[in-house]
Amino acid sequence: MQAHFYEVGDLTVVEVKGRIEADQNKPFRDVCEKKLKDKKVVFCLGELNFTASANITSFFESIKLIEDVKVVGLTADFFKLLDLKGMTEIRTFTTLSEAIKSASFLG
Repeated sequence: MQAHFYEVGDLTVVEVKGRIEADQNKPFRDVCEKKLKDKKVVFCLGELNFTASANITSFFESIKLIEDVKVVGLTADFFKLLDLKGMTEIRTFTTLSEAIKSASFLG
């Protein structure tokens, strides 16, 4: 998995690509907990793949540590898995533009 970070105003955009591997879960959680927790963050996940449901569950549990977080570009398989795991409270959008314009990011 690779992550590219950039700022749009007071918003941090994180583009994540590749496969989520088990050995990446702890470092990713540490970044979410220590560097992103108090920021406004949008994760762009259109190019993300996973090898096991445990990896994706851990990935989304880490994302949920962030106070103001949104997710863009989830595939149907990701939506199904999140629904099965009861992780439906994460705000999702089709495009980055929609996420940026969403109410909690204004003002």
